[in-house]
Amino acid sequence: MTSLKVCFITFILTAIYLLSSVSISSILFHYQSNGSLIRAGNKIIGSKLIGQEFTKETYFHNRPSANNYRNSISGCSNFSYYSEELQSFIKSTYERFKSTNYNQLPELNLISESASGLDPHITYNGATNQVERISSTTGRNKEEIIKLIKKASRPRICGLFGEKIVNVLELNLKLRGLYAKKSRT
Repeated sequence: MTSLKVCFITFILTAIYLLSSVSISSILFHYQSNGSLIRAGNKIIGSKLIGQEFTKETYFHNRPSANNYRNSISGCSNFSYYSEELQSFIKSTYERFKSTNYNQLPELNLISESASGLDPHITYNGATNQVERISSTTGRNKEEIIKLIKKASRPRICGLFGEKIVNVLELNLKLRGLYAKKSRT
């Protein structure tokens, strides 16, 4: 009989813990607990935490993804560094980048996938690598686009670790706003 009491008490305490933690996080951290969703008007267009593919020449492109940014399948290809498949993948993404970005040398993060395959960020230098293409396809001033990148970029962690990064979806939304603003004037 005592083991049934222990099981019952454990079940009750677990339920109380789960309900209280979900309730508190939903109240105090509503945006984060609901997926950090980004909206345009009433429509959800993405998440701040999950990358998506951009193929138009007028927008910044994200890192390649082995799973085509499907959030139900997280992970990279897991090819070893001497694998022929990985070499072929890197070569094809390298050639594709060079052909669409006027023979510029790409940053490594623009031709290699992230560990999750869903990374929504590129480096600051990766974003500036794409300015020439965006400027020439849209007719926008390069300095104007670089200002957007600077505004959208996040600094290194504690000023020391990692690189400056840019969320591609947020940057493309700012870029879309720039296009809309310029077309109105």
